[in-house]
Amino acid sequence: MIAKPVDKATPVNLAQHTYWNLRGHNSGDILSHTVQIFASQITPVDNNLIPTGKLQSVKGTPYDFLEPKEVGSRIHKLPGLYDINYVLDKTPKLHFNKVAIVKDPVSGRKMELWSNQLGVQYYTSGMLNDTKGKDGAVYHKYAGIALETQGFPDSVNHLNFPSQIVNPGEVYKHYMIYRFTAS
Repeated sequence: MIAKPVDKATPVNLAQHTYWNLRGHNSGDILSHTVQIFASQITPVDNNLIPTGKLQSVKGTPYDFLEPKEVGSRIHKLPGLYDINYVLDKTPKLHFNKVAIVKDPVSGRKMELWSNQLGVQYYTSGMLNDTKGKDGAVYHKYAGIALETQGFPDSVNHLNFPSQIVNPGEVYKHYMIYRFTAS
């Protein structure tokens, strides 16, 4: 994704909100998918899901996906879903960093996500409720996973977050690479 401001400094923080279910369209929930997210911190949120401006370690919390874990293994310790921005661990001297790996144990499909962004919003579709979709399918709670690479949400209101302001003459470039394999 590319953005260029015309004549004023502009906050730009684009995200792609694709839902993934590696078992296939209309195949049930994603709670048995395993997820690994290459991030040691999150940007915690308030009751309205707005970041507080703090950074918090994932270690010892239900947000810890540094090692592969089933989506549903600790979701009961949260208010019903994952919907949080992860602060990605940067790999020095690389243009792209590995963001996440998602695997489905039934189909054997695996997805790797790489990006040049600093964060990823991890969302487990806990708010889907009989949503009509492709070919008339009805999607229920936990029908898909969204991994939205991005800058930190609400960064314009938190000076300690990396700026998402793009000035005239600058170009915002947001790259995502998806790699799919199957065993």
